[in-house]
Amino acid sequence: MSRRAPNLLTIPSSAPFLATLADALLDGRLVEGFAPRGDPLALASATVFLPTRRAGRLLGEALRARMAGGVTLLPRIVPLGDVDEDALAFAESFTDPPRAVPPTTRRLALASLIRRWRRLLAGDDGRVAVAAGPGAEFALADALAHLIDEMAAQEVPWERLDTLVPGQHDRYWDMALDFLKIARDFWPAQLAELGAVDASVRRDRLIAAEAARLAGLPDAGPVIAAGSTGSMSATARLLAAVAHLPRGAVVLPGLDLHLDARSWDVLTDDEAPAFSHPQYGLALLLRRYMRVDREAVRELAPPAPYGRERLLSEALRPVASTEAWASLPERLGAGEIDVALAQVGLIEADDAREEALAIAVALREVLEVPGRTAALITPDRDLARRVAAELLRFRVRIDDSAGEPLSESVPGRFARLVADVCHEELAPVPLSALLRHVLARFGLERAALDAGADALEMMVLRGPRPAAGASGLVEAVAAFSPSAYHPSDPRAGMDEDARARAAALAGRIARGLAPLLALGQGEHAFGALLEAHRAAVQAAWSGPDAGAPEDETALAELARAFDAMAEGAAQAPAMTLADYAAALPLLLADRPVRPPLLAGARLRILGPLEARLVSVDRVVLAGLVEQTWPAAVRTDPWLSRPMRAALGLEAPERRTGLSAHDFVQGCGAPELILSHPRKLGGAPTVPSRFLQRLEAVSGEGRWKAAIARGDRFRRLAALIEEEPAAPRIARPEPAPPVELRPRRLSVTEIETWLRDPYTIYARHVLRLRPLDRLDEAPGAAERGTAIHEALGAFAEAFPEALPADPEAVLLDYGRQAFRPLEAFPAEHALWWARFERLVPRYIGWERSRRALTRRVFAEQAGRMSLAGGRFTLTGRADRIEQLRAGGLAIVDFKTGAVPTAKQTAAHYSPQLPLEAAMAARGGFPDVPAEEAAALVYVRLGTAELKEVSAVDRDETALGLGASTLERLEGLVAAFENPSRGYASLARPMFRGRFGDYDHLARVKEWSTGGEGEE
Repeated sequence: MSRRAPNLLTIPSSAPFLATLADALLDGRLVEGFAPRGDPLALASATVFLPTRRAGRLLGEALRARMAGGVTLLPRIVPLGDVDEDALAFAESFTDPPRAVPPTTRRLALASLIRRWRRLLAGDDGRVAVAAGPGAEFALADALAHLIDEMAAQEVPWERLDTLVPGQHDRYWDMALDFLKIARDFWPAQLAELGAVDASVRRDRLIAAEAARLAGLPDAGPVIAAGSTGSMSATARLLAAVAHLPRGAVVLPGLDLHLDARSWDVLTDDEAPAFSHPQYGLALLLRRYMRVDREAVRELAPPAPYGRERLLSEALRPVASTEAWASLPERLGAGEIDVALAQVGLIEADDAREEALAIAVALREVLEVPGRTAALITPDRDLARRVAAELLRFRVRIDDSAGEPLSESVPGRFARLVADVCHEELAPVPLSALLRHVLARFGLERAALDAGADALEMMVLRGPRPAAGASGLVEAVAAFSPSAYHPSDPRAGMDEDARARAAALAGRIARGLAPLLALGQGEHAFGALLEAHRAAVQAAWSGPDAGAPEDETALAELARAFDAMAEGAAQAPAMTLADYAAALPLLLADRPVRPPLLAGARLRILGPLEARLVSVDRVVLAGLVEQTWPAAVRTDPWLSRPMRAALGLEAPERRTGLSAHDFVQGCGAPELILSHPRKLGGAPTVPSRFLQRLEAVSGEGRWKAAIARGDRFRRLAALIEEEPAAPRIARPEPAPPVELRPRRLSVTEIETWLRDPYTIYARHVLRLRPLDRLDEAPGAAERGTAIHEALGAFAEAFPEALPADPEAVLLDYGRQAFRPLEAFPAEHALWWARFERLVPRYIGWERSRRALTRRVFAEQAGRMSLAGGRFTLTGRADRIEQLRAGGLAIVDFKTGAVPTAKQTAAHYSPQLPLEAAMAARGGFPDVPAEEAAALVYVRLGTAELKEVSAVDRDETALGLGASTLERLEGLVAAFENPSRGYASLARPMFRGRFGDYDHLARVKEWSTGGEGEE
């Protein structure tokens, strides 16, 4: 038989909740006649409901610590759950409800339904685009699952959908309503086929069964429910049942006993309830389920001397009564506000990086005093991870109870890489990332895999991409030839062992990933993709030393994730491999990987819900900006606000009220630090409304004092990152011994020698060659090479007279020259089209030139000795023409920028003058040794073909060649001086354009500060 009046108590936010609860339970202040402090066996007869399992463990520790000898039989501690809990289990013998449908199975089934709906809409009206791609489909599936749970928790029957009149809303909402009516019939039938129910339905049934069981046992042992706000209807009824038991008690967290009666009544006003107020849930619980006034609730412990309960009550009072702030000084008094804010600091960080470091400093400071504890409370998981990373500066690991999503764990990223590599058909960038992953083995020891990966990367992954798929990779390795590369290129020196390692690894990759690679075309059953992916992950991971102990938890969770996806595979939509790879992060993200609990940890990261009952010495409430705390009120994609209201669903602002309650509970710590960034992602932020209201009631002077206390942590953070002043480094100018300096350069390298001697030093003294980038697409250099090859072959074949159909012949040579670029269809199509447009213009130019020449010499290699034979100049001329009027014309084709005559006259673009000097001395064996009469650049542009003379009107080709050669002789002699160094960027054409070796010369460091050119 139940009592007439419920037994209701509350613990203020400034009192340690679990410690107060434990003392009250042991001392008999919860249930009359039950005071088991001296009897270690008596506690076993009690049942305690708490919101989370973590709170249950902490209460057990508190009870043991308070019993003599630390030994006792604990009460039955049951995790009650709250709005964010997925499943509950109360009585082990209660098996009436069917099993809960696994979350992954439900997600896949609902995504499949949405996929079919989207395709049906697209078929009926091609202009309709709904949930395109797996990301949008899973997002809509999650929103639908949330709506299903919400309808169950608030006990809203699906039949009410029929009361919504189509045509009264936007077309989208009518389509959504039609779909919800389909889902209303589809989902129960699907559950019946699976023999399961929604987890939320099973939870509510279990709660109802427990409430009924307790109500039927009037002589049941003491039953206490503590820490819950009763935000779900089923939970609220259970709390009511417990409160009315003869030996029952309900302990509410942080009930506001200071808010005036008029404002309290406003919270649950039928016309305009204050959903966003922190006390809304508790007020609704007392009014609707307990049917008592607030005065019926007893305070189990007084607020702490520094207690902020009254100040926060005023700050967060309902909007309808904020006019009471005008009389706040009379009602509260300056002294009470001063005490409440004395240990409050506010960190106003410039950005998220500074906020994280300042918080880390504030947490680290706590460790300076033995026994003190601190916690970071924030809903922003990115900020929590940043703080954990910043604490590693101090070699401090923080206990993060939330862990990290499986998708972001080491094994999760590995599984995602395997899928990405296969759907991109072994593209070099993801394949290289997979081979370098810490879990990758492919049946080899780590050292052997690294050696094979090094060779494979050097041979085929850098530079142009090999053909797609396993066969393309294997064939590219087989076709590799070191002789195809310049002797200074690292690839030219690769021995047989390196090539064998690369070939063996390519074979292992092809065999291991073959099942998943085979599914690269078309749609496949989700189960087939999953099975092939799991086999590929196993093949890529298996090896002699695979896996590290710190990854075991995540590896086990990954295995469970694969099992869960396999269980629901029959419900999933068919997918392409690309869609599967895109969906995988979403399917893994909702599975947390939690590290083992750090016993006795003094620093913790807590979510707002679990922090509700945890007490520490210093609390940091961080991420206090709008859209984060409180979170943005998201629009339901299935129901508009009017539709939700018509169905009887709570407004989305209800979540704001829960966030506000969590904020108030977090403010109960002895030392409180509030934190927010002024900018996020470069955009200004708006401080949380909770902060703004607290500032409004605190007063300008007190708020500035709180900011000053918080600035101390910002200053300490700035000191950590402050670097001592260092002198600016000088421009490098290495001077190697003369015998190590190059004695042979090409005519094109002479310009480099003049403008940037350091490049010559790096290339010829250090013998460093820049590596091709991974999967480097062909660029202007490859296009220019193809055009030069085609024009050169054409001129070599017809040195004196053009063929009958020169355009067709040149196109044939072009096809051969452009054939290597066919592996890049987009670039080939663009550049070949441009070449086709160039051919008529080029043939027209060729006809005009042939009228002036007797013979054309194409692609001529030459050399010339200088400085008494101590230096050799080499070169390859694009075209040398023997003119009918006498002399030679040196012609160079340019697909890029053309040097001006002034640059050539100043000897900064010496290529053509030096080739002219070489030709005059007989440096080209096949070309008559004659003086140059013309130096010509031909600009092969996309819109025009333009001929540009390299000789200024005041000079001749002969004189320019002689003066340039004289300048080169002087340069050679100058660098034979051991003290002459190879300066970086001595005379660059463009200071902002960097070369292949500028990072070695640290150009970006020494060039700052306005140093002028030499």
